[in-house]
Amino acid sequence: MRNRADWMVPTDDAILEYVRDAGEVPPAVIGRNIDSHPNYTGQRCRTLADHGLLDRESDGYYSLTELGTRYLDESLESGELEED
Repeated sequence: MRNRADWMVPTDDAILEYVRDAGEVPPAVIGRNIDSHPNYTGQRCRTLADHGLLDRESDGYYSLTELGTRYLDESLESGELEED
């Protein structure tokens, strides 16, 4: 079981898993594939990027970071995702 940070929501896991499997993708495509509204998905992608789990490319596409991979693999140290 992954240890979600207090600021995370269940949709975040679906976003991260989809990006891991799909590669570099825009929020609208992510939202369509995880059954989430594109605006909400975009908001969550920005939040995940702000916390280092996703990288936002200049074209608006997102990709998984090393920290995001470690989160999905359940290999983070306690507190690594907490607010600064």
